[in-house]
Amino acid sequence: MESTSIRMEAMSTQPIGPALRHSLGVSISGCLMGVTVAYSAGALDDMEDDFFLEKPSTTQSMIFSSLSALVAFVAGLTFGRFVVHIGKKHALILSSIFYFLGYSLIAYSKQYVQLFIGRGITGLGLTLTCLALSPYISEISPTKHRGKFASIMQLQVQLGVLVINVLAVLDLKFRWTASITSAIAVLNLFFIAVAPETPRWLISKAKLREAEEVLDLLMEEDPDLVHDEIEVLQRSCRVENAPQDQGRVPFFSAQNLKPLAIMCCIMIFQQLTAINAVLSDSNRIFKEMRFDHPRLCTAGMSAAFLLFTFGSAALTDKAGRKLLLVVFAVLISFSLGLFSLAGFLKKGLHMSLLTLSLASYVFSFSMAWGSIPWVLSGELFTVENQGRAISIVSGVNWIFNFLTVFTWAPLTTALSARWVFLIYSVLMIVGAVFVAVFLPETRGLTLHQVTDLFAADSPRYVTIVHRVSSTANESSAGSVKGGSVGRTAYNQPHMF
Repeated sequence: MESTSIRMEAMSTQPIGPALRHSLGVSISGCLMGVTVAYSAGALDDMEDDFFLEKPSTTQSMIFSSLSALVAFVAGLTFGRFVVHIGKKHALILSSIFYFLGYSLIAYSKQYVQLFIGRGITGLGLTLTCLALSPYISEISPTKHRGKFASIMQLQVQLGVLVINVLAVLDLKFRWTASITSAIAVLNLFFIAVAPETPRWLISKAKLREAEEVLDLLMEEDPDLVHDEIEVLQRSCRVENAPQDQGRVPFFSAQNLKPLAIMCCIMIFQQLTAINAVLSDSNRIFKEMRFDHPRLCTAGMSAAFLLFTFGSAALTDKAGRKLLLVVFAVLISFSLGLFSLAGFLKKGLHMSLLTLSLASYVFSFSMAWGSIPWVLSGELFTVENQGRAISIVSGVNWIFNFLTVFTWAPLTTALSARWVFLIYSVLMIVGAVFVAVFLPETRGLTLHQVTDLFAADSPRYVTIVHRVSSTANESSAGSVKGGSVGRTAYNQPHMF
């Protein structure tokens, strides 16, 4: 693309403070997402003793557990272009409003139909969070820190899971938990309101003055950096809005369909880790696996998820996305296999093996498969195709979320948990092979360079591929030389 002619040396000079501050603020949406994913585990137990509600049937329990994921799937297929039209900031504002409305209705519901409507509304919040949060953070982040910044989303998701499980340990009833979540949504609205829209979106809408103000904020009023950024974004938008025969990437081209297919498969394998099924039904699973204090075990598991996700944030930009996904897919498979084996053993060995497998499972998922798929979803698509592509990717993620959660109870009842864990263990080996064969490495590349990875007919393709393997050496050398194959001929901006 034409935008590859701007200076690359700015990559190492952008201040990270403003971008980090706003990323942390808006990512509270991720915390609300985590609460929503894990909410049903404790809520279903509380409903059995609720004054207004009868004990939920198996069907009602399955509907309540999986309804938000089903709504997120349906909405995700249609909301992508809407998010591109209104901007990621406004999409995140709407997500907080949906969380507030949904949990307020759950808190004051007296019938299951009201609970289901509230749960469905929170699914709309999930959709907008998935479509907007990771791309928002990617678009305001410095390139060399983009993996760390994008991991903030998963950190907040795990924090939300931890919060909901700690409240369950404290025996706080589901209505109070819903009320607290509504209050968090109001807090999130404040942080999003004071955050800027991404300069990439503003330039695409010809809002040059607003884009300059945002870049002044992110770059702490460095006029040289702001000038470079404005120039590259304007050139990029000219390419993206040009006719297809003048450089614009059509949606049904191989350059877009290849990353789309890869991302859909990665999102499927993320759900085949069985993480959301485990989170939504964790108390019952721990009971069946003969743990003495299932709610406390769930809270401990959530705390470990949060702790290990910090490790993922540190490694994503150093080890690379592809390597981490492959290694930890194998470890997840190993952990699920241990879960399965533990179900065949007697009490003493059973507990020891369960403890080992649980620790390995939590560690392996948190280090890669929790955050990196969302990092990649904000990297692999060109701006003009990002809305539709992420809609499809998000929809695939949520339909498999729905399927794994909805089928978990019937499968474990029919086959027992140990056989279900074994099935998922085998599937994760398939996932590791898929990533190793098809996913290119994106570490150290700007967003424009990442999308060029899939343009095999581009004269820059070979240079980009070489750059993946040489990024670390070039960074340590402290300079970037242009003009020869094997050294980057790019002069790219630092954020985009």
